[in-house]
Amino acid sequence: MVAVTAGLLTGGFAAWAYYDDHLRPLAHTFGLWIAMLALLSAGQRPGRAIVQACLALTAAVIAFFVGKKAMYGVDYPGMPYAINVSELMEWLVLAVVAGAVLGWGFACAGRSGRVGAVRTAAVIGLLVADAYRRSTNYPADAPVVVTFAVLAVVAVLAVTVRSWRQLALVAGCTVPAAFVGLLLVSVPDVLEQLLITGGV
Repeated sequence: MVAVTAGLLTGGFAAWAYYDDHLRPLAHTFGLWIAMLALLSAGQRPGRAIVQACLALTAAVIAFFVGKKAMYGVDYPGMPYAINVSELMEWLVLAVVAGAVLGWGFACAGRSGRVGAVRTAAVIGLLVADAYRRSTNYPADAPVVVTFAVLAVVAVLAVTVRSWRQLALVAGCTVPAAFVGLLLVSVPDVLEQLLITGGV
């Protein structure tokens, strides 16, 4: 299935990037997952988009956790490292919730008219907000994170925009979408602190 394959590849890449000196910032952002879900969901029926998004994110989370363990074993042979099952289950729950919401939200991206433009702008707003969040908190990560965000935005626009009028509508909605997106991409950090580390 395309969704599961996309999730496994994205999660595996993020796990590899986690231990890579140059690409590590990508493992600490949501840009990979946002771009994957947008490209999978755009133009799909909402029900199908939700199912595909949930499957993709679930596969990505599993691949990321297992991949991190495998890469740790390669980089540090003989050192003990175990998957935190409780943490994995919490991220799987979040993956299903986020997959359902974003799959539904991104399904209309690329459709003609204002609704399609707003949904495309929502994707771009999330990508921009995520890159801004990481870059301001970790300035050294900015080159990698911003470059990926630009490439992801271009890919999303290539898949969803079919006319100059539609592009203008998307551009007009992107700034407010980025402000909303900044709030949204900050939520998982807060939830992780509350649920996993037990503090704020």
